[in-house]
Amino acid sequence: MPVRQIAAATIIAFGLLALLASERAGAHHGWSSFETRHAYYVSGTVEEVYWGYPHGEVRLRIATTEPPADLSGRDLPPGADPEIGRATMASTRPYGGDRQELRLVLAGPDWMARWGLDRPIREGERLEAIGFLQSADSSELRPVMFWLEDGQGVWQQLTSFPDAPEPAAGGTD
Repeated sequence: MPVRQIAAATIIAFGLLALLASERAGAHHGWSSFETRHAYYVSGTVEEVYWGYPHGEVRLRIATTEPPADLSGRDLPPGADPEIGRATMASTRPYGGDRQELRLVLAGPDWMARWGLDRPIREGERLEAIGFLQSADSSELRPVMFWLEDGQGVWQQLTSFPDAPEPAAGGTD
């Protein structure tokens, strides 16, 4: 095979690999597979943790679904976009599904560290989360923000939402 054809084939192969990698990254980091018009609140105990790439995961045993009365006055986690954060809080409603556990989709460890969480979440730890349900799988919630039992908040929005969060009837107060 002539050198020119080998070079062209190599360029095409690398281009296809880059395209596949970007699609895979978009699937893991985008919000397009989540229903972002309605945010949900859950609180519970971490039953299982995967702390790795391309994203972390937590299995949360739900204890409470009713948002706290003072939620709208709570400080947003560090790094939060104030407009999006407040709109998400105003959209928050109780998780009304029939599941006793949810799988929380988290960013990878590098992003968690950038957002202030420099350690893995631990099994047995309690946390609160506000996030969006996966459109095709109501057992999966992707938090926009969550709080550890010591009160540390973590914001985890990297890309824009496909739909703006809509206010919940009656608000969160």
